[in-house]
Amino acid sequence: MRALHFVHQIKSYLIDKRPKGFGKALKAIDAVFFRKLPEGEILIKTLDGFHLYVNPKYDKGIERKLYFTGSYEKGLLRILDKLVKPGNIVVDAGANIGLISIFCALRAGQNGLVLSFEPHPETYPILKKNIAVNGISQIDAYNKALGSTSGTAKIYSNLQINRGAASMVEFQEDSPSFDVEVVSLDSVLKQHLISNLDLLKIDVEGFEMEVLKGAKGILSGNNGPFLVIECSNTRSNFNYSLEELFDFLNRNYCYHIYKLSNSKEKISRLVSVQSWKDLPEHDNILAFKNDHLLLLKKYGLI
Repeated sequence: MRALHFVHQIKSYLIDKRPKGFGKALKAIDAVFFRKLPEGEILIKTLDGFHLYVNPKYDKGIERKLYFTGSYEKGLLRILDKLVKPGNIVVDAGANIGLISIFCALRAGQNGLVLSFEPHPETYPILKKNIAVNGISQIDAYNKALGSTSGTAKIYSNLQINRGAASMVEFQEDSPSFDVEVVSLDSVLKQHLISNLDLLKIDVEGFEMEVLKGAKGILSGNNGPFLVIECSNTRSNFNYSLEELFDFLNRNYCYHIYKLSNSKEKISRLVSVQSWKDLPEHDNILAFKNDHLLLLKKYGLI
């Protein structure tokens, strides 16, 4: 694992600094160290210093990227590193194997709290395993989906992409599915007597608006959380368009919307999104209340 971590550090330097010949160097490293994928799960140390079990057999998405590079969504992680503080309360909707939950929990510290929601019954145990291997006690993990109301629904596997692509939206007939419990975020926060939330991250493969509708109470205040939301026009979204998503956040709840100028994978500044037409085709957006904007300027993020 130490050797792999060292290789990740070298690749990260080459990718970030792009010295002359870096492309050939990356290919040579991959040819030597990544000629054959491991069978099943492998424990890696991420570039951010914590450990994750990943299965690189999935040819797209988070797990193979973590295995090959030691990081994922580096641009987003830099933003979270600046904004998540000790004692913060974070909600991770669509936690998958736990990258964002663990990253935020380590920054929120022992006095913080992360509520992680991963409804897929085959992914949830890996989330729990990754929390345990890092010895983190400030994450409460739920094998539930967040939505607009409480009840039950189906989640559909999408393993031809990766297990993180599982969705509450049926994308093709006869997709493997599981019945899962659905709860609203407002009801969960009420149950935990939580009246203030610092960050709400939503990556639920087209079900984002349902999560937001179930969080109207926590979004409505001037001190509402800042938001990280996967925004995509390349898949089936459940009963919303990008225009409706923009209006919900901007007009209904007075959020200022931003995106990374160079995608979530690369470290870059945030740029303002003034219209739904400027939303990314497939990337994260970030949304902030007025009070957050001072912090963004302070840390040079805008």
